[in-house]
Amino acid sequence: MDIRELTKKVKESAKKRTREENIKLLRDAKIIDESGYYCEEFFSAETVAKDKAQGKPLII
Repeated sequence: MDIRELTKKVKESAKKRTREENIKLLRDAKIIDESGYYCEEFFSAETVAKDKAQGKPLII
């Protein structure tokens, strides 16, 4: 499978995911924590602080 086929497959699967599935994917990938903010393990303290200062977690 070449990169174009793989990219197409990924885009098509993304269109079919529900909001809940997207949130689970982000949590499993350690992008967001259980509260819906950026994960402190993988993002800088500055980025996490800005995210929390906005007061809008991704899982609302």
